[in-house]
Amino acid sequence: MSQKKVEILKVILIINIINRLIMRRILFILLLFASCEGNTNSVTNTAISYQAQVEKLQPDSLLSGIQDKIYNAFVQSLMTKEDTKLLELSNRLKELNETEQQQKIILYWRSYLQFYCSIYYLQNEDKKKAEKVIDQGIEWLDKMKNKNSEDYALLAMLQSFGIQFKGMRAMFISDEIKKNAKLAIANDSTNLRAYYVYGSNDFYTPVKYGGGKEVEECLLKAISLPTQKVKNEFLPSWGKEESYELLIRYYIENEKWDLAKRYFQEAIKEYPESYTVNQLAAKLLEK
Repeated sequence: MSQKKVEILKVILIINIINRLIMRRILFILLLFASCEGNTNSVTNTAISYQAQVEKLQPDSLLSGIQDKIYNAFVQSLMTKEDTKLLELSNRLKELNETEQQQKIILYWRSYLQFYCSIYYLQNEDKKKAEKVIDQGIEWLDKMKNKNSEDYALLAMLQSFGIQFKGMRAMFISDEIKKNAKLAIANDSTNLRAYYVYGSNDFYTPVKYGGGKEVEECLLKAISLPTQKVKNEFLPSWGKEESYELLIRYYIENEKWDLAKRYFQEAIKEYPESYTVNQLAAKLLEK
């Protein structure tokens, strides 16, 4: 195996460990409070899909392949232990946001970048900066008018990550996460990221507070949907690999071994190099 691939696997391992630690903290916080029902009234969909917004973008735009650019900048920053690449990309997106008309899609990717910046700073034990950058991404999305399904799904994901910094306010934020995930589904019932975020929130909510009732249904729905309705390198495609991994973990934790094996095989076929999925293999041996 090449040295570069080894380093990338190390990075993925770090991300996975961070996510597990974060969820343990969230569970501890939630166990201190009873969750309350949020306002989940249906929303009138006045938002414009990003598919229409990116039609006029040039092939050489910074937004071409932006999801991979963000992840690659994150990996490079972790490997060098410097945030140079992340800040460079952040500044370029900021400049683009000031000159282009497609401001909402640019703001979406700026917020998505904040998520990875926050993980980076948390890995480097700078919790204050990690909280600051994730809060900025949440604020951008929260203030955005006429949010579409993708906006609500990303907002819920950022809130899920940022909840670890909020202490006593966690119970209120948890309610907001659920509300925004439901709004994501209400705006577009074919958006797999909406179901992934909702299912993930349900997975990590303790059973005594109503969790675990919808995770299976949501994640099965997520993996049944395409990553994108129409292939487009300007638009988000994250969520499906993550949905598979979480669904398999759900079946393992509930000792539904046949289902765990079935979806593990599906996931490996679609994502053969996925570290987060491959690491579950050991738990399925001899079951």
